[in-house]
Amino acid sequence: MKVAYSGNPVSSGFGSYEVSTHDDSPIMWTLSEPYGAKAWWPCKQDLNDKIDSIDIFITTPKFNPNNEEYVSVSNGLEIGQSYSEDLKTTHFKHKYPIPAYLIAVAITNYDVYNHTVENNGNPFEIVNYVYPESIDYATANTPVTVEIMNLFTELFEEYPFSDEKYGHAQFGWGGGMEHTTVSFMGSFSRSLIAHELAHQWFGNKITCGSWRDIWLNEGFATYLSGLVEENLDGENDFTNWKQSRVNSITNQPDGSVYISGNDTTVSRVFSGRLSYSKGAMVLHMLRNELGDAPFFQSLQNYLADENFSYAYAKSDEFIDSVENTTNKDLTEFFADWLYGEGYPSFQIEWNQPESDLVTFQIFQNQSHPSVDFFESKLK
Repeated sequence: MKVAYSGNPVSSGFGSYEVSTHDDSPIMWTLSEPYGAKAWWPCKQDLNDKIDSIDIFITTPKFNPNNEEYVSVSNGLEIGQSYSEDLKTTHFKHKYPIPAYLIAVAITNYDVYNHTVENNGNPFEIVNYVYPESIDYATANTPVTVEIMNLFTELFEEYPFSDEKYGHAQFGWGGGMEHTTVSFMGSFSRSLIAHELAHQWFGNKITCGSWRDIWLNEGFATYLSGLVEENLDGENDFTNWKQSRVNSITNQPDGSVYISGNDTTVSRVFSGRLSYSKGAMVLHMLRNELGDAPFFQSLQNYLADENFSYAYAKSDEFIDSVENTTNKDLTEFFADWLYGEGYPSFQIEWNQPESDLVTFQIFQNQSHPSVDFFESKLK
């Protein structure tokens, strides 16, 4: 069956479908998260059913107006190219379940270069699609992707799409977007590389089951970028990274990580303070609550669970998964930190009545009345 679908796509959210230029060269790119996929292709745009596999055929002129060859980018493996008169068709195939918002295309006069991930004897390629005018900057910054890939593999599991590829494609937006197997990048900073790569596990292999649960994507990817600071730079840098997140969280007194109301607008779903920073720090506090070994084992088991793997999960399902791994009741922890609003402030008083005795009194105030007391380990 064929479905004819044509017209001028409407932009929404962060872009959806954009046609512009870079250095006087035409570029077309898509960014469909959260609600923009249906603007440019016929799809079931919902977070309850993934497409089992896709073939994407992109037909363009062979050359742009500057007589530079057009290069097309999409999810999965590039199967081949074919030519007809002045047209070029590029075929990509992705063999894993994928939600509509993670399907993407980009076309411009890219330069292309690769890095190889050894992957314990089963190597795969990191394919970089970069503007010609940015090639020196990109080639200086993208090699760290291999080191970050190896770190995430060690901490969690093998890259979920290792029989296809991972890649970066430069595009005309200031941030990044974790399209499955190929992240679209506005820059190539290490933190952005780490964040978008982290999504391949948390967001792409397991996708949030509703936009209210977006922290399962964004809080996790943010925290994994912090783990890069911890493991590649050391504890002092990680402490500074955490303090920056805390400063963001505490600049307002309210707000929960989980979106409990009806406000699933783009600005609320992608709140840097709540979905990203506070979501990440909830994970760090969970790590402190459980200990390193149980925490990382919990995430490994979550990723391996056939109920969520290459499918969806909601917050209560993630909590159940962690509780099943650790045999701990985390109801109060998540009621406070995930579903409750605000944060605690502490006042600590100490006294040394004897040379070998020190006493402490700790008082807690809450920034929002939704939580009467934040249960937390102090370290």
